Amino acid sequence: MTLDKGKSELVYNGRKAQRADSRQRRKAILEATLRLIVKEGIRGIRHRAVAREADVPLAATTYYFKHLNDLISDAFTYFVEQNIDQTRNLQEESFLAARQLSPQQLTAPAGRRQLLQQLTRFVLSHIRAQASNRDNRVIELAFKNEALRNEQLTRAVRMANQATENMIVEFFELLRLDDPVAAAQIVHGTILNLEFQVLNGAISIDSPLLERSVTMMIKALIPSVAEEEASTGEIGSNAEGIPQDTHLA
Repeated sequence: MTLDKGKSELVYNGRKAQRADSRQRRKAILEATLRLIVKEGIRGIRHRAVAREADVPLAATTYYFKHLNDLISDAFTYFVEQNIDQTRNLQEESFLAARQLSPQQLTAPAGRRQLLQQLTRFVLSHIRAQASNRDNRVIELAFKNEALRNEQLTRAVRMANQATENMIVEFFELLRLDDPVAAAQIVHGTILNLEFQVLNGAISIDSPLLERSVTMMIKALIPSVAEEEASTGEIGSNAEGIPQDTHLA
């Protein structure tokens, strides 16, 4: 699943609903499942408890979701479907910032600084927005923990993670990084860790440490022009126009 295709590739496992009223009831069951996860965690998901929370007959939950694993997996898919736009927004902002700069500007110090500042701002805003929605992060973490025990859910979680990482890879490919896949792992992992640190109170949402961490990550992944020249051994010129080896400058 890629974010460009997005919702069209989300897969549900439970029984499909054909009529509008049936689709609404199925949706109510999935939303009730998510509310129970916030209150009690995955262990609170039982057919009877979900039916009570959704205010539907018990037979409705067992009709659409014969097995609890189907209910849990489909609740995760529904959760991703409802929240994918937030990740897409970060993707669109980042790509726009990079594409607004010409290849010459991207390799110039001023253009590179502008890009670094914009990316830092976008990532910080994303982390703060995600961490501010505590219920969604609790749901997300509960699903990821359960995926370690539930093979069906593992596939769904892996697909969602891959979609996010593919988006980040595409961005770093646009910048022509040497290893965009590894860079995507670093960015995704750092974002998830910082969100968790804000959620558990280890880092304040307005802490300077949060900004310093994001800034350091971005600068490490997107080196300055001088660093690139030094790494490739390119010859530059000094203020008087005299060629010099940048390794020695």
